[in-house]
Amino acid sequence: MHEARTLADALKMSLDVMSPAEKKVARALIAEYPVAGLEPVARLAERASVSTPTVFRMLARIGIASYPRMQEMLREEIAQRTTSPIDQYESRGGSAPSDHHLLGGAKDVFVDGVASSFDAVPASEFDRVVQLLSDPKRRIWTVGGRYSGLLAEYLTIHLRLLRSDVQFVGRSDSDKSLALLDFGPRDVLVAFDYRRYQDATVSFVARAKEHRVSTVLFTDPWLSPAAKHADFLVSGSVEAPSPFDSLVPSLALVEAVVAGVVASLGSEPLGRIQAFDGWE
Repeated sequence: MHEARTLADALKMSLDVMSPAEKKVARALIAEYPVAGLEPVARLAERASVSTPTVFRMLARIGIASYPRMQEMLREEIAQRTTSPIDQYESRGGSAPSDHHLLGGAKDVFVDGVASSFDAVPASEFDRVVQLLSDPKRRIWTVGGRYSGLLAEYLTIHLRLLRSDVQFVGRSDSDKSLALLDFGPRDVLVAFDYRRYQDATVSFVARAKEHRVSTVLFTDPWLSPAAKHADFLVSGSVEAPSPFDSLVPSLALVEAVVAGVVASLGSEPLGRIQAFDGWE
């Protein structure tokens, strides 16, 4: 088991072993992350509708000794969240040590990123996401930003081979406005938004919730502001051996979700896939 990369990761990894009251605190923190954790403890307890001692018990559950220590962690995360990719690259030394070939260093970064990302996803959360995407009564929509849109399109391509009623929402404002016209309570929106978060994606997820759409958010360990509008969160590491944030761990998580949908649907989509192959 890898260590949690952020407070949000620690909260999600421990949800399945928390008491109901402790879960309320964890979900209140995640819903307004990281702002809720920077408020006085009494305010956080009020947000979660629990007592102040329950907040302390929840922190002890995830191995944090005090409320001030949690706030210190959050301030450190905010600094990481707002640091430019170039600054991050330079802080890591710019390249692998001379006695370690770049190929080996890149392998270590990606393997650790994938492993820590999978460890941070609660099995119950993963199963619920798969259940939503496998439900034939639900229509699926995907959306992403300038780079994360690649993951949204990738998920769409695979889901469309497995089931009907799957659509990718384009990047333009008109594409999003047209999708909003069709949204309803039986729909599911899978959104992708990573560090240097895109206002258009955050706003779109918020408006989707106004239409009572079920929302799944793939994001980084620091959580996009869209997290407050998400019913389910899947966070992936963005560490990379280059100046750019990596989508490799999140792509692996998408692949795992696709595998889950295949397992959930059983033999049903096989004929659909074979028919598609026969028409190409």
